[in-house]
Amino acid sequence: MLKKCGAFTSLQQRNKLKVVENKRDRLLMGRLVILFVISFSIHAEEITGVARIIDGDSIRIDDVEIRLHGIDAVEWNQYCRRESFDWACGEAATKVMKQLVGSENIRCTWTERDRYERALASCYKDGADIASLMVDSGMALAYRRYAETYVPNEENAKATKKGVWNTEFLTPWDWRRGIRLAGQDFPGSDCPVKGNVNRKGERIYHIKGWPGHSKVRLKEAEGDSCFQTKIDAELAGFRPPKR
Repeated sequence: MLKKCGAFTSLQQRNKLKVVENKRDRLLMGRLVILFVISFSIHAEEITGVARIIDGDSIRIDDVEIRLHGIDAVEWNQYCRRESFDWACGEAATKVMKQLVGSENIRCTWTERDRYERALASCYKDGADIASLMVDSGMALAYRRYAETYVPNEENAKATKKGVWNTEFLTPWDWRRGIRLAGQDFPGSDCPVKGNVNRKGERIYHIKGWPGHSKVRLKEAEGDSCFQTKIDAELAGFRPPKR
């Protein structure tokens, strides 16, 4: 009888211990959830307003410049080739963005900025994801380097030959590196920003008007490139010359 009572008491103690451990685990999990929510709310930012369109993947609301996260639209000055004719697909992408955004309020949220202090955001109009619509239209590509969210949208646009998928074109990241379709090359003197790889292997860019610009002869075989802006050059790993 004493053995049975002892065994029963031991079982009660183990059950109580399990109850205490379960409560402790639930409290710990609850605290972790609260900390996650607090952390996210501290870092997440949001803005709502009428957007000014910069190009096919960039907008500005008030004083906040926004880069749509996860997509890369053809550059504003980029040309694609359709039936042997050059088509200003970059301007077309900007027009599509204007049509999608319109003059109504849109809402953008983000948790980080890029090196140029642009908010890397997801933006919505009436609940619709604007980045998703741009890729659906075929005027922007899924930017796989940073996210694969819009890969299915891109594959569908490609299959149905929407936008640039019905042309011969370069990816926007190749265009920024100075690569061009045959016949679209810049003469050296017309290149806005020359990216030069010197004998030491240093990647240095020279903006038109700077003393070194006219001295640089672009040699693509040696890694030189022509860029449209200094931001494009810096994204490709080039730096300005030391003064």
